[in-house]
Amino acid sequence: MALSDVRATAVQTMPARDIAKTGKIYTRGNYILVSEPAKGIHIIDNSQPSSPRKVSFLNVMGNADMAVQDNILYADSFRDLLVFDISDLSNIRFLKRFDDVMGYVVDDMGRWLGTPSAQRDSILVGYSERDTTYAHGCKDTKGDDFVEFDNQMLFFASSSFKASSGGGTGKGGSMARFAITKGHLYTVDRYQLTSYNIATPSDPVKAPTPVPVGGGIETIFPYQDYLYIGSTSAMFIYDLVDPEKPARRSVAIHVNACDPIVVEGTTAYVTVRTGNFCAGTVNELQVYDVKDVDRPVKLATYQMSNPHGLGIDNGKLFICEGGHGLRFLNAPSPANITIASTQTGLNAYDVIPFPGEKRLLVSAVEGIYQYDYSSMTNPVLLSRIEVKK
Repeated sequence: MALSDVRATAVQTMPARDIAKTGKIYTRGNYILVSEPAKGIHIIDNSQPSSPRKVSFLNVMGNADMAVQDNILYADSFRDLLVFDISDLSNIRFLKRFDDVMGYVVDDMGRWLGTPSAQRDSILVGYSERDTTYAHGCKDTKGDDFVEFDNQMLFFASSSFKASSGGGTGKGGSMARFAITKGHLYTVDRYQLTSYNIATPSDPVKAPTPVPVGGGIETIFPYQDYLYIGSTSAMFIYDLVDPEKPARRSVAIHVNACDPIVVEGTTAYVTVRTGNFCAGTVNELQVYDVKDVDRPVKLATYQMSNPHGLGIDNGKLFICEGGHGLRFLNAPSPANITIASTQTGLNAYDVIPFPGEKRLLVSAVEGIYQYDYSSMTNPVLLSRIEVKK
């Protein structure tokens, strides 16, 4: 689609509609924000967790992530960062756009969105599926793989392509690429960390130079005075002594795999998993002592089935196991983590715990779930908003 048309497409509040596909989740007060990948953001009134109510849908092409400070929403649109006034969630107002400040969006099949054409006047906004059983895989004269579709050539660089696999700050899940802390919005793409001063939330000021982190960056988790950044090969820890310029303190290398992180006290919990996009070979929960952020120490490793996002609340650990369901674990110490119960029948992606309420918000392929975890051995399903394709 022409880039000028993408940016001219109305970013507008629309009537509430069914969720066709779940993505990142974010909470703000009594509201839940659910990203429908590359389409926009569903706004849900969660005043009564047993009966959440869809309020509206914010149409944002190319959306994957979001964060909220006061009444200001920050959301990506392919490689652009958009700023909205959400004082009235039934009539969200667009305020500002930062062009080309984000990395390319990677969908759940490992395909990049937002990549430009050779002329750089259009960008890739989506894929359509076709029966390709008649196609012949070949090599071109440069040695790159390609497949022929109806006389059109789709090239995959051999070295990089992997086949499919009220006021205050809100809260995102462990899979987030956006984080707000210390008066700044931080975003990560595949290679770098970018910060925005949001002393005036409606008028963010982008730092002049992004901070290079490394390759394969996936997630960011703020905790106290640090940012914990997950990649396909390591956990990075950055301090916020100068919030404008986060400084690297350490790197903990692990096997090549997808890697979200959560932290509580002096303990970091990391899941690594196999997957067609991650191309890993290990499914584990790894536990680190981060009391000395300059020298994180791995304390324990636990075998998992296919761990995705995770959450922690005062020694209660929640791990999404993809198609294997959702695990509720007791974690009184790194050396003594045990499974209290497992909820099956859902393909769980990410979680956000609400400690004071003993309530868990879950994003899954089948929909948005909420559980009461007062009893870890017998969690109670409070509600479910189903995906309707």
